[in-house]
Amino acid sequence: MKPNRNLTIGLILLLGGVLGLVTLTGSQPSMAEMMGNQGMGMMDHDDRMGMMGKRMPPGIDPTNLPDPQSEGARLIQHYCSQCHNLPAPGLHTTGEWPTVVARMNHRMQMMSGRGKMWMMHDIKAPSEQELDTLIRYLQANALQVVDITEQLDINTPTGIAFQQTCSRCHSLPDPSQHPADEWPAVVERMTQNMTKMGKSVPDKTTLGEITRFLQMHADK
Repeated sequence: MKPNRNLTIGLILLLGGVLGLVTLTGSQPSMAEMMGNQGMGMMDHDDRMGMMGKRMPPGIDPTNLPDPQSEGARLIQHYCSQCHNLPAPGLHTTGEWPTVVARMNHRMQMMSGRGKMWMMHDIKAPSEQELDTLIRYLQANALQVVDITEQLDINTPTGIAFQQTCSRCHSLPDPSQHPADEWPAVVERMTQNMTKMGKSVPDKTTLGEITRFLQMHADK
């Protein structure tokens, strides 16, 4: 009975120490701290999608990627969808992509075990050559930002609606980035994204006016 009594006393003291620490710090250990670094590697793809992808807009269909058979398109599907939805190259501007990719690459390097901090066995990190190819592809198909000084009707009611609607999720796009016949599908996809992300969506009349505004200034 004595060993059991000693074990009971030890457990009581341990529990008291933990409760005292929580009281002093005013916080509880996180799930990652409780699981340890190796525990993070036990998370499956859906768990990571929930943790890392919840701030991302809905992913693009791979068939809608620019030049979908290219090496760049293959790499963005292979690496970028490991932890979150497949991002559209038009999500960021040419100048923004290198910083975004560097941040994502750092996370992949750490999670793949190269950073020696934790390892998720199914997370892969790109090589330097693959990284260069990926950045070139994203920049070649990046969001082109409108020069509002050249849009004489940007301050009309329709132009203002265009600015207020399209700048909610990204920089204001240049209407000449797409041919006129592509804009209706693009606007429809962006409308679905706003709905899924919980953002208010303009009424159909306003959306129609924005679409016509984009088509009027589209690539000829």
